[in-house]
Amino acid sequence: MMITAEVQKGHTYYRCTKKGKNSCQQPYIREEELDKQLSALIEKVSLPQNWAEDLLQMAEKDRKESAQSCTAFVQEAQEKTKSINIQIQRLMDVYLEQDIEREEYRERKAKFMSEKKTLEEKIINLEQKQNDWLEPFREWINTAQNAPKIARDEALFPKKVLAKEIFGSNLQLAEKVARVGALENSKNPENSPKNQWAALRAALQSVGKIPKSQILVGMLGFEPRTT
Repeated sequence: MMITAEVQKGHTYYRCTKKGKNSCQQPYIREEELDKQLSALIEKVSLPQNWAEDLLQMAEKDRKESAQSCTAFVQEAQEKTKSINIQIQRLMDVYLEQDIEREEYRERKAKFMSEKKTLEEKIINLEQKQNDWLEPFREWINTAQNAPKIARDEALFPKKVLAKEIFGSNLQLAEKVARVGALENSKNPENSPKNQWAALRAALQSVGKIPKSQILVGMLGFEPRTT
């Protein structure tokens, strides 16, 4: 939502921001009214306490399973690395005994070293990034739970920041009314919700239509993972 603020007679007014030939012709809305409307919109997109608890439990289970998978992969990769080191040493012995030419030795060693480097990089990358998604996910849950508190606070700026984070470009101001555009069609993979807030909005709209467990599994799929 791009809006312009103007102060007139001691009051702050807002309207959409458009300049040039197609300048905005929308009427201004007083700050107090915009504050009230943003509060109402934000309160509709808050994470229920029982959902938050369930999501955190699911995320922790996911973390443990990921850790087990990571440990298994690292152990397997380390064994492969040891095997490669043995092969490199054997290759060196064969070369020193002059059973292979120098060029063949260099080519085979380069191949082994490349395989070893790839495995080592995968190990480092997995160990460093396997849980990068967890802390941002926990922070988002905390923010989503506290959305009503921000909505009820007197300060307008935090509401505008949170509203922009939640609704993005779907938040519009027209005819003195702050509106939220329709969610993208989740049935089309190319138009599915792109972040946790969109997923939460879709989830809240699905209450009573599909099982809660199915709703939460869909939301957990929007963990801010690092690839």
